[in-house]
Amino acid sequence: MHRSFAGWLSEKIWRAGLFSVIFGVMSPQGLSPIAVMAGALPVLMTMRHDARVGLQVALAGAVAIAAALIAVGQSLGLAALSAASVMAAPWALSVILKRTGSLNLCFQVAVLVAGLVLCVLYVAFEDPVGYWQELLRSAAHAMSEAGLVVDEAAVYQSLLMTSWGTYVSLWLLTLLSSLFLGRWWQSLIEAPGEFGVEFRQLRMGKLLGGLALLAMIVMLLPAHWRAEVPFLSALAWPAILGLVLQGLSAIHQLKALGRVGRGWLVTVYVSLFVVTPVAVIALAGWGLADNWQRTRANVS
Repeated sequence: MHRSFAGWLSEKIWRAGLFSVIFGVMSPQGLSPIAVMAGALPVLMTMRHDARVGLQVALAGAVAIAAALIAVGQSLGLAALSAASVMAAPWALSVILKRTGSLNLCFQVAVLVAGLVLCVLYVAFEDPVGYWQELLRSAAHAMSEAGLVVDEAAVYQSLLMTSWGTYVSLWLLTLLSSLFLGRWWQSLIEAPGEFGVEFRQLRMGKLLGGLALLAMIVMLLPAHWRAEVPFLSALAWPAILGLVLQGLSAIHQLKALGRVGRGWLVTVYVSLFVVTPVAVIALAGWGLADNWQRTRANVS
């Protein structure tokens, strides 16, 4: 079904542009499965045709997103930023992929850009942590009102330190998901199985892996110490996401080598939804070990 849908869409530019508009209107704020599909369309069209065609499709979706946000009272600047994050960012990565043929390079660039975005946010805002104060104070109070036995002050402070990190990591997940989906669609049409080979080669590398390790160490520090370095606390979230994706890549490599079965792979994915914190920590640790110890062999 995916192959037929991707083939039908990519045959005509107007079809991809139309669905880009539809998906864009349905996900103006981004960070959703529909936003992933919207961002995947310019990736598909860039990979099947060229960067100019992909840009046309990205612009169609971006205009739809911006118009939807402006219609509900959003400022022009924020509307344009949201549109660019959903449509332009995946297209930019697809241009890199088209020119280099390296999905791993795009993965590393995306993780690095997420870290740079956090740097900009913490430099641009006079009080980046305070930006979330009212929202998170209400959230912590609501948890207490719902009958959960929590220390409101502790929960509030913990959320306050990581909010920009979680938001940027969700954007990073949406961005990479759009890239992966668009590349997968294209590979189904032109080279079935090629995307799987590329996904199994994802690695953060020594530089990003070292920064990710530092960020994870910060996460293990006591809360009052982490409060002194809120930027590193926020940076840990996209770093952990990168390691989780590398962990998944390593597991898929083991599956391709026949060292684990399909059932074990399914269990890992189910665990991500059922026992998310435990699964995320385990996969991030696996990804970290894989990055430094090269726990898998290459397969073609």
